[in-house]
Amino acid sequence: MNLSLPPEAVWTLHHVLLDRIEQEAAEATPASVEAPPIEVFQAFERLDAGKTSFTIAQLEAIQTVLMEYHHASTWWELERAEIERLLHRVTRCLNQQQAPC
Repeated sequence: MNLSLPPEAVWTLHHVLLDRIEQEAAEATPASVEAPPIEVFQAFERLDAGKTSFTIAQLEAIQTVLMEYHHASTWWELERAEIERLLHRVTRCLNQQQAPC
């Protein structure tokens, strides 16, 4: 499914996915942070290659990560509005599943 995103939304999504991927590596004890599902890595790789077309499983993984970051009380608060817009767009896309998002 193609996720039509403006450049600032692509940057935010890229940043969020990369941060989630790097969380495990940043922990002193990797077992303290659950590794993201493979779909997060796949979605990041597609986005990093300039593509915004994702499988349903990848969109669901993106949605989960965006929900986590939307509710976080860390420095992500600066990007909360953009994360919320992305979350709504991904959720709408998943709900429609056939139409372009």
